[in-house]
Amino acid sequence: METVQFQIFMFSITLYGGLLIGLLYDVYRAIKGNRRTKTLITSLWDILFLLGIFLVVVYIVFSSNYGDLRVYVFIGFIVGFFLYVKIIGRIFEYILVKIFEFLYKIAIKFMRYILYPLKIFKKTLIKPIIIIRSFFKAKALKLKKVMLIPKKALKVFEKYYKLISKRDKC
Repeated sequence: METVQFQIFMFSITLYGGLLIGLLYDVYRAIKGNRRTKTLITSLWDILFLLGIFLVVVYIVFSSNYGDLRVYVFIGFIVGFFLYVKIIGRIFEYILVKIFEFLYKIAIKFMRYILYPLKIFKKTLIKPIIIIRSFFKAKALKLKKVMLIPKKALKVFEKYYKLISKRDKC
């Protein structure tokens, strides 16, 4: 039989678990952003978030309460989550959004520095290749038109040959 002190202790641990779930929710919202897209990536983030919550709940329940589920365990998680949302959630959400915006800007700058040699490579090697290719493409088009001249001439010759041959028969 569990004592009241043990149940209060377990309730406080699940209360902290609810706070942790709220923190995970804010991290999830900060990473996901305000986008309302329905893509595969959004679905993957949703699944990762639910998996994270599941792991937190299972870890807390099994490490503190030996997997014994009571009503106060669920109430503790729910109350802890709502306390987080109402009291400290907005502060952490603001801080996390600023952190992720900062990290995003750093990642963009980092990618620019990494991609800069590729941009130079494109300007020095790829652009001349494109110019040469377009030059030869234009020349090939002209050559194709020149190669069609005998075929067109043959058609015209056949047309006039038929007219001349009809006139000679008459």
